[in-house]
Amino acid sequence: MRAVNWAVCILTAGLGGCSFYPIPDDVGYSKTEDIVRYARCEMRSAVINYMLSKELIDLPATPERIAAQIAAANGESKKPLTSLSPKQKVLLRKIAKVAVVYAFDFDIKERNISGASAAFNLPWMTSNVLDAGASASLDLTRQGHRVFTSEDTWDELLTNRERCLGVFEQPENPANFIYPLTGAIGVGRVVETFIDIEQQGGAKDSFVDTLTFTTDAGGGAGAAVRLDPVPNQFRPVAATAGISASRLDIHKLTLSLVFPRLDPPSEGGIKNVVRFDGDLNAPFLRPAPWRARYNLCVQDARTRENTFKQLRLTDPVVYCITYADEFAPQYGRQPQRTIAVTLTQGANLAPGPGGVEQGKRRKTDDERELRERIPVRPNRPAGLLPF
Repeated sequence: MRAVNWAVCILTAGLGGCSFYPIPDDVGYSKTEDIVRYARCEMRSAVINYMLSKELIDLPATPERIAAQIAAANGESKKPLTSLSPKQKVLLRKIAKVAVVYAFDFDIKERNISGASAAFNLPWMTSNVLDAGASASLDLTRQGHRVFTSEDTWDELLTNRERCLGVFEQPENPANFIYPLTGAIGVGRVVETFIDIEQQGGAKDSFVDTLTFTTDAGGGAGAAVRLDPVPNQFRPVAATAGISASRLDIHKLTLSLVFPRLDPPSEGGIKNVVRFDGDLNAPFLRPAPWRARYNLCVQDARTRENTFKQLRLTDPVVYCITYADEFAPQYGRQPQRTIAVTLTQGANLAPGPGGVEQGKRRKTDDERELRERIPVRPNRPAGLLPF
């Protein structure tokens, strides 16, 4: 019995695997919520540096001074801290209303492999020996997938102290080349490119940038023991143990940035057309935060189509409108209007005195419900049925 226990100890030593839910916090010195904060603060610092380089603001670039300068550019204050040209005012107003959506995707896969074996000599009959062996292995695979999004407007990011500890007071998080999303990732270059493209004129509505970092780490160890056999006794003569572990991290950050629409529509546009928030014929006239989420949805859908080599039945540019509306339902509400239904005179007329007006039939409950259910189709002249 003692020999059996000894063998079990050998096998157990090689099967020591760990079991936990893999998350970014396990290998980096930053928690998930800190990673989001660092990404925001890095973008905030990049925007401030750009504004300083264009002389839109001056030092010290505190949230209060930035808010005062933005208010002056919007005409809400007559005493700007820094004199701005008309062109600089327009640029500052645009920068303040930029909307950005961050999509974080952490895909982590861990694998732990343990194995052990033992060999024994057992006395068998006269002058004979029975060789026996035992082995065991354990293969553990765990995968964690964490996906979430966050949203900002640059004026809120610049003027709200709660978003960061300070302008340049937040901890200097050096570039972490092993697990990049737990360190500086170079969002500043994305900010500069985004603004410079807009300043060239004819800026596109969609600007989506995807940063992907892959880290593959692994290691292992093994050991072997060889003992001289003792005749006529049960004795373990050999034992081996091996252990290996690997971890694959795929960190992805997708940024969707959108400038606001500050310019009013031209005077030569289409006349006598009814517009409302949520009109499918004009999705890009909606607010910048809505368009940022819309662009992110389209980009993600295109990526999935390329990955799986399969097209969706409905184009992403169509169904992503519904997706973006879920985050801001007020932008997609149907108009609260009803249509006028003309009915011919006939039976079931109500009397004039004491009832409804002479020559008009009393509406039934079904007709009232129909009148409330039928919305007016966007851009259709009033008075026509939407069929």
